[in-house]
Amino acid sequence: MSDRPFCRRCGTLLTERVPAGDHKPRWCCDACSFIDYDNPKIIVACIATVGDRVLWIKRGTPPKQGCWAQPSGFMENGETPEQAAARELFEETGAVIDPAKLNLFLVGSLPAISEVYLVYYGELDDFQVATTDEALEIRLCDESEAPWDQYAYPEVIEATRQFYRDHAKRSYGVYRGRYVDGVNTIERVN
Repeated sequence: MSDRPFCRRCGTLLTERVPAGDHKPRWCCDACSFIDYDNPKIIVACIATVGDRVLWIKRGTPPKQGCWAQPSGFMENGETPEQAAARELFEETGAVIDPAKLNLFLVGSLPAISEVYLVYYGELDDFQVATTDEALEIRLCDESEAPWDQYAYPEVIEATRQFYRDHAKRSYGVYRGRYVDGVNTIERVN
């Protein structure tokens, strides 16, 4: 369990116990009945395209600083996944994409680190970008030019290659990805 000894609502010292109707120990507040659930984090990624090419960034911040990936980050409270993906793209590259023009490509999970990934894709109308602290370099790459050997997240290489295959045909699926015990699987769900 995480180390959260005080209630975020009322400040009372929390008690670790299994709440009624639950199956796992949680931090519970006996004063206000708040239950502090420690749930997976949601990460969104944005595969932005220009013609046949995909936007890649060289990461400027940990983790995997200096490696290549697509813009991604944690979803914030109060935003839809599409808004979060568009925001991450903008924060990291300055590129603007309308969240309504993003399409779901992959739902993935990494249970070992309690993360859920939502990957969206969309075409950039205007390729206006700038490097940032988070993106030291920005490139548009077709599949043969992509920096596969320097990919920050090798567990999603197959999913990214699948995107290139779908994009070449302009016929896209929605996929489920899993990375469990060192085994990566991707399967089309529609």
